[in-house]
Amino acid sequence: MRENPHPVRGYTRRMNDKESMVLPRARILVVDDEASIRELCVRILGRTYEVSPAPDGPTAITMARAQTPDLLLTDIRMPGMTGLEAARQIVAETPDVSVVVMTGFSEFDNLLETVKLGVNGFLMKPFTPDDLRKTVEEGLRKGLFFKRNTRLRALQPLLDLRGNRLGDVDQGRVFQIITETVLHELNAHSVTLVALDEDGQELMVTASEAGDGAAVAATGHADAVKLSASWRVAPEDLLGKDGIPEATADDGGRVLSVPLQLAGNVVGVLTATRPSAPFAGADRDVLRVIAAQGAIAIENIRLFRRLRRSYWNTVYALAATVDLRDQPTRFHSDRVVQYAVAIGTRMGLPSDRLEDLKTAALLHDIGKIGIDDGVLRKPGDLTAEEYDWMKTHTLMGAKILAMADFPPRVVEAVLFHHERFDGAGYPLGLSGDQIPVEARILAGIDALESMTHTRPYRVAMPLPQALAELERGRGTQFDPQVISALLACLQAGDLRPLGADDEAITVPETA
Repeated sequence: MRENPHPVRGYTRRMNDKESMVLPRARILVVDDEASIRELCVRILGRTYEVSPAPDGPTAITMARAQTPDLLLTDIRMPGMTGLEAARQIVAETPDVSVVVMTGFSEFDNLLETVKLGVNGFLMKPFTPDDLRKTVEEGLRKGLFFKRNTRLRALQPLLDLRGNRLGDVDQGRVFQIITETVLHELNAHSVTLVALDEDGQELMVTASEAGDGAAVAATGHADAVKLSASWRVAPEDLLGKDGIPEATADDGGRVLSVPLQLAGNVVGVLTATRPSAPFAGADRDVLRVIAAQGAIAIENIRLFRRLRRSYWNTVYALAATVDLRDQPTRFHSDRVVQYAVAIGTRMGLPSDRLEDLKTAALLHDIGKIGIDDGVLRKPGDLTAEEYDWMKTHTLMGAKILAMADFPPRVVEAVLFHHERFDGAGYPLGLSGDQIPVEARILAGIDALESMTHTRPYRVAMPLPQALAELERGRGTQFDPQVISALLACLQAGDLRPLGADDEAITVPETA
């Protein structure tokens, strides 16, 4: 039976071979005051999409609020509220609704308004079924692209965290970035993130809200003023008088919550509130994406912390092995670490190099575990053969750390910490800047610490005398910059090593 061709040309019951693959079962809201247009759109599109017809603008707005459409297909000229007025209000409440307008040649005076509205397609009357399907599919595709861009924009603050060293990122700051991102992207009034701490003993609570205060959190969003705070809560603080946890109800779609999951376990809840318009389905999608990426960021930081704890536990265990092996120099490495970090900071080393310097300071004598006790604890002078054997501890230490996959800077600092600035040291006779700065720092403080503490082969030297020895070695045995930094730390009170008698000392003015 032939269908009424008005208002489409050449209508046929046969579907296009290329069915829409964009958002299958997407929700289409058709708005037209002519029943025949609505019925034909439902008939043509209903095989692929969920199509709902609306006879006028106010009805369309009510239907869109009840169930957010993926695409709005609307006529422009209708009695009362125009299609553009209805579309403008729907898009204002749910910005990611894609809009396609049906128009005739006589309605091109409305093109400027449609451009301002950001419509994703035009369907010229009269139209064919293929025209309708292709225009709707293209409108859905453009809308999907917009949604993806919206989600990527929402994730940008969290993605920016990847450019930072995880060790430099504070977990509380990550929580604030998550809540402030939701606040901005969902145009929410307030956002709260409640998450279990890493030990599962306390709850970390982070709250952000839009306000008129002067304090602006630096989140990369300069167009909104936000107030954020974080605090810890014990589980019992969240219980009511009857012991039942307090709950927040969804107030007509104006409260939206989504769980944060790590490794399949729910560890927190992200909640947004908006007292004006209710949240739409797209808002839920954005919130889920932010929560998912936020959970990944939190897990990455916690995993990094666990790895760092394991790393430092290994370092301190190895350092303790050296202390137990060489009792006369017990705590030597701990003291060298204090000096090294202070001097490295004074010399302007970045945080990653300071961390490597700290590791090297703790483990600089790890190679001594391969030296015989008779040599290591000998009370008198070493023979030439024994001294050659003692010198191998730098090579053995570097080999041990390299086999354990320690950072290259740590291995090099341990290997070269007995080089001299003038090239007369060992194991390779490097000089000046050929010696890594970490090794140059260790050379100076290792010498100072050794001179000011009793060894099997000599008694401790008074600190003023030891400092004078360092001055005599400036530029020959020791890097002048390292000696200057050491003395500057002493003068500033950053370090206060004392001699055997704990006497106050006077630092030379040459620092």
